[in-house]
Amino acid sequence: MIVNRVSFGLENMPRYEILTKWRLSDVVLCVVFFLLNIPLYYAKPFERQFYVNDPTLGHPHAKHQRVDNDALFFYSIAVPVITITLFTLVVADSRHKFYLMYTSLLGLILSWLTTILVTDYLKNWIGRPRPDFLARCKPRADAPLNVYVTAKEVCTTSNISRLMDGFRSTPSGHSSESFAGLGYLYLWLCGQLLTENPRVGAWRKCVAGLPLLGAATIALSRTEDYRHHFVDVVLGSALGMLIAYWGYSRIFPSISSAVPFKPLLDDSDVTLEPAQQPDRPQDEEMTPLTVN
Repeated sequence: MIVNRVSFGLENMPRYEILTKWRLSDVVLCVVFFLLNIPLYYAKPFERQFYVNDPTLGHPHAKHQRVDNDALFFYSIAVPVITITLFTLVVADSRHKFYLMYTSLLGLILSWLTTILVTDYLKNWIGRPRPDFLARCKPRADAPLNVYVTAKEVCTTSNISRLMDGFRSTPSGHSSESFAGLGYLYLWLCGQLLTENPRVGAWRKCVAGLPLLGAATIALSRTEDYRHHFVDVVLGSALGMLIAYWGYSRIFPSISSAVPFKPLLDDSDVTLEPAQQPDRPQDEEMTPLTVN
């Protein structure tokens, strides 16, 4: 018996085509990833040894962050959701408007939740101290120098949760989450604005690139607050962008394709070529691109 590797033999299941088109397995995966990350977020990280006189760990602990967790949520997920929703409502063809919005937001949320899960997993297993770790630790005055010590041996702080968070430096969560959300938005705007088409203006690519500039600004702010080392920011940014590309490419074709704005499983007739029936309603997406 040969099993269909795409459907795993489920193609005869009632409403299989509907379940596939609307990607309900991805919806379930989003819920699973969200639930898995709850205990992972509160898990105790690996307590790596450190030097009390390590200058890379001696930066002050910033009480007020340039981009706190609430601001990160707004920029990394709320801004992309709002942008995708408004753009779709205004620009998209009414015949596939809802499907475009649904699949676009599903890809965004899956990318974002996947990034958070992977980031928190790596943070806890790597256990690298943050640049402000010694300010969190408050080592005792007679702590030995030039030898590796553990937090239990030398730290005097009573704020254990803040101390444990000091072992979650690599990779940067702000960096990975911002690039997962805003990086996805960059790819989405490139597809919707046809930025790779040689007949359109370069301004479209500039507009699409604004989310990347915002993500880079958020990532670099983590070094200014001394919450992360530069390598943490680089790794986090690369991780977030990689997962964003994965999430986007599951929903849409390459941004350089003929119709990059059309979801892969959308069976509606959308093209940049002239319509076969002159009296068929068209919108801007259906109008052929011409050069005078």
